[in-house]
Amino acid sequence: MSFIIEGTDCLPPLSGGYLIINIDKKEFHIVSVPSPVLSADRHRDSVNENSDFIEDEEGNEFSITVLSSNVGVDWTIEVKTKSDEKELRKRIGVEYQANEF
Repeated sequence: MSFIIEGTDCLPPLSGGYLIINIDKKEFHIVSVPSPVLSADRHRDSVNENSDFIEDEEGNEFSITVLSSNVGVDWTIEVKTKSDEKELRKRIGVEYQANEF
């Protein structure tokens, strides 16, 4: 079974940042948020991507994609689990922190 967690922040990460994934309110994994391509003329040309994959102690797999652009940050976390997905979904929290300029 799998489920997807998506999020967005409208603040462009001019100096990059971090996506913090928590399980049971404890820090589980940190993913780097890249800076967008600031010299781009169009939105689609400003997109920069970072992907990551991690497995927790229970065998749950997390496939993480972070996109940054001149209009903000978008993230998608696909979670594959062998246990109760509704229960696991309740335990996961995601927080975006932009680096200071």
